[in-house]
Amino acid sequence: QERQVTIGKETFPLDEPFLVLATQNPIEQEGTYPLPEAQVDRFMLKVVVTYPTKQQERQILDRMAVTETTHTIEPVMKPTDIAAARA
Repeated sequence: QERQVTIGKETFPLDEPFLVLATQNPIEQEGTYPLPEAQVDRFMLKVVVTYPTKQQERQILDRMAVTETTHTIEPVMKPTDIAAARA
C-alpha cells in the first residue's frame, strides 16, 4: 500500500510493478518468533526450501563449476503487461 520499503533509516520508493522477497528463519532457531497474522497476510505465497539430496547437491555443484554461462534469460513480459493484467 505504501509503495516504499525502509531499510534502517533510509526509505526507498518502489517502481510499479514491484516484488519483495523475504526469508523467514525456522521457529526452532534461537531468537525467532512467529509472525503476527497482520504481517503474514502481506505475503502472497510461501515456499519451503529443504536441504537437497546428495544427488541434487552434486547437480548444484556441477552447475556452479562451469566457467561460461550456458543459459540466457530473456524477458517474457514488460512491466506494462503486468500492470494491464492486474487491472
